Amino acid sequence: MRKLIFAILVLSLCTFSAQSQEIQDPNHEEIEMKVKALGYRFYKNGERLTWKELIEETQSVEKANELIKRARSQRTISSILAFTGGALIGIPLGQKSADREPTWELAYVGGAVALVGLHLSFRVFNNVNKGVDTYNLSVAPKTSYKFQPEFFVVNNQNGFGLSMRF
Repeated sequence: MRKLIFAILVLSLCTFSAQSQEIQDPNHEEIEMKVKALGYRFYKNGERLTWKELIEETQSVEKANELIKRARSQRTISSILAFTGGALIGIPLGQKSADREPTWELAYVGGAVALVGLHLSFRVFNNVNKGVDTYNLSVAPKTSYKFQPEFFVVNNQNGFGLSMRF
């Protein structure tokens, strides 16, 4: 009985290891994207890629390359708008802490600018996610489903909100 159980165990381990070797293709080089607190991180073969290296790596897939270039330019604009909005919000707060009359209009304008920057940052995420997924699907030996959520800032009669489409 022990020999039978041992034989079944060895046979199943051989089957699982053979299946895992079929799934891992050494020529298949996917780009992995991770979202961190301070931005996006891209990895290929365990090595980190910068935005410039990412654009160079995806040149073989034109649609993915265009999406990633668009995301990079939107990221720059989004960062500038977020910094400007934060500064405009901070000026009246600094005036208030210095016991001076704050100009709250600057805070309102800063909030609007920061909201536009937030909307652009969601578009950056959508574009870079689509670009990396498009590249990975084009170089993949077989197609597979990938979860690709899209985030939108919406405004209607009920107020502002965050919408996710998948």
